[in-house]
Amino acid sequence: MKNRKLYYSTGEFAKLNGMNKRTLHYYDEIGLFSPKYKAENGYRYYTALQTVQLELITTLRKMGLSIEEILRYQKSPSDASFGEMIADKIDLIDQSILELQNTKAFLMQKAEKLALSLTARHGRVDMITLPRQRILLSAPITGAYDDDDFSVAAEFSLRLKSIFGLHDNFGSRILTDNILNGNYQDYDCFFAYGRPDREVCDELRPAGTFLRAFCIGGWESLREVYRIICAYARDHQLELYGYAYEEGLNEMVLADPGDYITMITAACRKVPL
Repeated sequence: MKNRKLYYSTGEFAKLNGMNKRTLHYYDEIGLFSPKYKAENGYRYYTALQTVQLELITTLRKMGLSIEEILRYQKSPSDASFGEMIADKIDLIDQSILELQNTKAFLMQKAEKLALSLTARHGRVDMITLPRQRILLSAPITGAYDDDDFSVAAEFSLRLKSIFGLHDNFGSRILTDNILNGNYQDYDCFFAYGRPDREVCDELRPAGTFLRAFCIGGWESLREVYRIICAYARDHQLELYGYAYEEGLNEMVLADPGDYITMITAACRKVPL
């Protein structure tokens, strides 16, 4: 080695490139990346120019290429093989980004519902304004939640997952006429909200005024809350129309079925004078 100043020891080169020197030893042993010069005493020495080659290997590893894939490329490098390898990894990265975005949307939806559940008080009714919303609908259900309804739920869940990826968030809807007539189990179908990044929908729920109420408990408690909603509408000269939408808020953290929280959102408008 004529000029020691032009070379870096393994430790120096590892520090220069922000990696462990054992990684450099391993890369040398498998023939992936070797030092420019090896002394008689076994010491390895690298040049500054080798940093570019090492950066390429590091980048390919971060992209998800295996050591075996990089070794195969090194044996027969070409613009075509490199371009094909990069294109494949870009596709994988795009898919990973999409999956992460779906996971984020799913978790944000769950977080919003859990935040609502913390403010829920059984039987409380609020008047709210909601924007227009895309709605996806299942096949009709009986409301008995028997084998037929569970089969519809399973098919609907699979459809939602095919559209959104990670998605298990849907509820039930019922005609407000059925509520007013005391037919609290005559459900229409299962429903799910659309997302801004997906234009697919079966129906648009118009923007407008809604009554929102919370039910804590099981079926008998739900009947009670529907009666409270009807009474609230009468007392405030409102009429219910269209559908009421039921959504579970805390199924992911439920310890006791008696603590199940359902949010009911029912369309309403002022009674014409």
